[in-house]
Amino acid sequence: MESFFNRLEKKLKKLDRKINYKEYINIVKANSREIRSKVLKYLMVRRTRTDVENYFKEDIKKHGLNFPEVKKPEPLFYELNDKEDIVFNKTIDLIANRFRYARYTPMLYYRGKIGQLEEQSQKNMGRFMKILLVKRLESSFFAFRKSVDRFIHSYEMFIKEFDNGYVYVSKKYTNKIFELLENDDDEAVQRLIDERKAEKYKSKNFKEEIKVDLHYDLDILIEINRCGGIYTMIRSF
Repeated sequence: MESFFNRLEKKLKKLDRKINYKEYINIVKANSREIRSKVLKYLMVRRTRTDVENYFKEDIKKHGLNFPEVKKPEPLFYELNDKEDIVFNKTIDLIANRFRYARYTPMLYYRGKIGQLEEQSQKNMGRFMKILLVKRLESSFFAFRKSVDRFIHSYEMFIKEFDNGYVYVSKKYTNKIFELLENDDDEAVQRLIDERKAEKYKSKNFKEEIKVDLHYDLDILIEINRCGGIYTMIRSF
């Protein structure tokens, strides 16, 4: 097994993930297929409900087992009153269209060169943070208010460090963040983002627009937080 995995690892050692991105990804995929066909195939058994029902009918009958009948989900609708509807739509517009998410995409303002992969990663992070806020607003006004409070604190800390001459950027945990988002673990995402596990850059190496956008975003967050209608909606639910 050690020899098997060492051979696969050697295929990637001479490649730079950023410079040789396409070749790197192709080899990773090829390695994955080989691992799946030569190792996992003999160690793992995947059984879905349909597999069990189709291929183990006698065993199910013998042991008196059965799957519960799953009914189709029924949509539940709720209506907002006129005031709530105005506040809700205004808030959606702020976080989806006006908010710039500069705190979570700092490398897009970097004066130096960044790789295509890192640039795309930063753009994805901005999109994911937008998804997080929208999901929070749609699911729970209390959770949304808590998220906005954390965003405000995070922006204030970032601006403070920027004024002190430094910018912190997290690269190591980007894939972990994507994984957590795919699992709808929004709380873990926010905690991971706010941890100080980041690289340190000098503020002067970033374009002036970043500070403008940071304060612009912070003003929007404060506007949302001060919106009396949101608190009315929280109490009403």
